[in-house]
Amino acid sequence: MLMHVKPSGKADINRESPLAQVAGPAVMLLLAVLWSILVLFSLWTQREQLNRTAQQLARIDAIANLKKDMAIRKWASQVGGVFINEAKAPNVDAFSEQERLLANSTTGDNLKLISLTSIHILMGIQEVSNKEYGSKERLTSLQLHNRDNAPDEWETNALKSLQGGSELVAEAMPKKNGHGLMRVMIPMRMEEECLECHRETLVPVGGLRGAASVSIDLNTYWSAQEATWRTIQYWHLGIWLAGLVTLSTYWSFLRRRAREHVRQDQQRRENEAALQQQQLRLEESEARLRELAAFLQTVREEERAHIARELHDELGQALTALRMDLGWLRGKCGTHDKLGTPEGARVAAALGVVEQSIVSLRRISEDLRPAMLDSLGLAAAIEDHAARFSQRTGIPCQLQMNREEFELPGDLATAIFRIVQEALTNISRHASASEISIEVTERDDGIRLVVTDDGCGFDVTSRTKRFGLLGMRERITMLEGHLEIESRPGHGTRIDGWLPLHKKTST
Repeated sequence: MLMHVKPSGKADINRESPLAQVAGPAVMLLLAVLWSILVLFSLWTQREQLNRTAQQLARIDAIANLKKDMAIRKWASQVGGVFINEAKAPNVDAFSEQERLLANSTTGDNLKLISLTSIHILMGIQEVSNKEYGSKERLTSLQLHNRDNAPDEWETNALKSLQGGSELVAEAMPKKNGHGLMRVMIPMRMEEECLECHRETLVPVGGLRGAASVSIDLNTYWSAQEATWRTIQYWHLGIWLAGLVTLSTYWSFLRRRAREHVRQDQQRRENEAALQQQQLRLEESEARLRELAAFLQTVREEERAHIARELHDELGQALTALRMDLGWLRGKCGTHDKLGTPEGARVAAALGVVEQSIVSLRRISEDLRPAMLDSLGLAAAIEDHAARFSQRTGIPCQLQMNREEFELPGDLATAIFRIVQEALTNISRHASASEISIEVTERDDGIRLVVTDDGCGFDVTSRTKRFGLLGMRERITMLEGHLEIESRPGHGTRIDGWLPLHKKTST
């Protein structure tokens, strides 16, 4: 059998070396890109978290401011308003209807006082807050008395939400070139003390008559977190660079391992090539040995047949002639009443020796090459050998064959007969069996031979050399068959052989 050694090339090394593929530049680039994406994603999530924090802080401040204003308004409503110096009062048209007083100060100055309602106080506070702190607080309502307080689109939607029962509306509004605004609105419900001034609105007590709204610039809150944001950026930059250095170091390590792996793989390939050459030579040697063994087996069978024929023809004829002569001589001795004489006894003894020699010669000749195998075929030869084995050893031998005669090539028939002969010989020597079964079955593709005994068995895994079994295996292997032996101590032995049958096709 010829074996082809595939030359080792770079493509084969890469294909067969996963380590070299992992250590490739493309893999390194992919890992670097993935690591950069991961760091950028983490940085983005941190930025979003800071944005959410800024929005939450702005929302808290806006709600606190509005609630503070509402608390001042409530206090002013409870005390019935506040009188202040009219000269310092804001310019509000509604003041023309407010109550005025003349008062003297402790210094003797005459003062003109005007009454401020809770809504006037609230508007004044919001005006100061808008001027001093940059926030935008105002009052608005869906029922307008002052068009300057008309709600915008967001405020209109927020007022509708408050009418539906909400206690607070807050939303971060995006804005170009900045972080946007945090807009918050809280309701202003109709109270008993409010009916005197707002009865014409027809809003019942507890109903929504307006709302206080505030808009806060988120840039202020984001600016407060700039230091934190820079620290986060520096940390992510350091983590990103450290990851790249780690990846680069690990990649260099993998490259060294890959090169070492390639070198070892190349060396292994060179050693596989040498091994294949040795294997090829070994297989060629085994093939020649099998050819020689087959030739020797054929020569041995031919020599056996030749010796058997010589024994049968030459020595057998000589013994037969000698037996005839001794028989004639005994007859002569008997005619002259000399049978009881010493000469007659010796003639009778010689005749017995000749008779026994003829029987031994026939047995030896049959063992060397059974004439029945060549004249009557395999089935008759196995049947005769099994019968003589049972007669000689006293062990019953059950024989089953699915053909009255097997039309087989000479070498195949000889191999089957010899395997049966060797199996029976081993059983008689070692098995101490009480019963033997032989089964020969011919199929379209081959011959199956099974020999079973109920003897003492043996350990098939032992390293004891059993030349009889080796001979059986060798015979079957030469004919491209296979042999299986099953045995355990105390459980008998089963020999199962299969020999392929290559039938000739007519052309």
